[in-house]
Amino acid sequence: MFKIPKKYLWLILLGNLACSGLARRKDEKRRDLNVKASITAVMDTTDGTKYLHYYKLANGQVVGQDSIYAFDAIFDCESDGKIRFHDRITDKVGFFDNNGRVVVPAVYNDASRFQNGMAMVIKDAKRVGWDGEDCEKGDCEHWSWEGGSMLLINARNEVLVDKFEMEGYSVINWYSLQMMDIPGDTSLYRSVKGRGEKWYVFVDYEKEFDRWFREEYLAASQDPAKLREFAHDSLVNSLPEYEEWVRMSGDEFIQKCGNRLTSRLQPIRDRTIRIFTGLTMFGLNPYIHTGPSFEPFFDGCIPGDAGRYPAFDVTSNFMDKSGKLEYQEQYSFLRTDNGYKLIGVSWRNP
Repeated sequence: MFKIPKKYLWLILLGNLACSGLARRKDEKRRDLNVKASITAVMDTTDGTKYLHYYKLANGQVVGQDSIYAFDAIFDCESDGKIRFHDRITDKVGFFDNNGRVVVPAVYNDASRFQNGMAMVIKDAKRVGWDGEDCEKGDCEHWSWEGGSMLLINARNEVLVDKFEMEGYSVINWYSLQMMDIPGDTSLYRSVKGRGEKWYVFVDYEKEFDRWFREEYLAASQDPAKLREFAHDSLVNSLPEYEEWVRMSGDEFIQKCGNRLTSRLQPIRDRTIRIFTGLTMFGLNPYIHTGPSFEPFFDGCIPGDAGRYPAFDVTSNFMDKSGKLEYQEQYSFLRTDNGYKLIGVSWRNP
């Protein structure tokens, strides 16, 4: 039985999209995150009461009227040269390319965005309410896809993997794909067997980050000069001596806070306090991570291009004498083309 709750199945894959749409609504003065798009979802009105929904190409051509794909009322946006559309008659999902042509027909229950020429799709499933009620008419607030199967397809709508039963797919580096005759090393990779007896092997971002954090970052944590190499050019910090978030260059942060950073990392390195590392669900914060040093990590659609440049948080847990959690402190990192970089800290005490 194939059963994945909707809120978990698409939370990571679509959460960034929702965050982006909300951000654009709330702050019209922000840089237009869709400037790179060749096909854009549009909601238009002439009198404020009747609305038209359609896709608009860069040349002004209108396609796909009344077939806008949306998640929680937030429109989809172009990814990997493609955008999802929803056939209202069949209640199925497909893809347009950035020229407005149907490249994947609307035959799927739902689909993820394309990344590196691949997308996950669900086919032949049914909506079933969390209490077991029939939700095929779409009148359930909480539901799951049940039955059917999850497939991995390419841009030609060819099935690469018939049963994409891979746990933790939200942390897969889709751009790291290797085709192998055997599965990859599980200490770093996630593997799934596809058609043609080939294994699709992907780097697991969480495993990659954990290895880097312990073997490289903590290994350099006693030397502020070495820590500067792992600091981004711009850091946004919450420090106890300031009432607001403070932006510093990498050099300024190490100069002012380098010794404090090494002392705070020591109990983590010595394993005398517990930490939790995890993928930041919505990637870069479009309100905090602004400026030229962060622009390369935005893909013109979502707040941060989490598919290529995921962000991670490391949370330190400080316990009281009774063993209960007293407070937490946090370190934020971003995967860049030059490796992982510290982009901010949140400290409670000087």
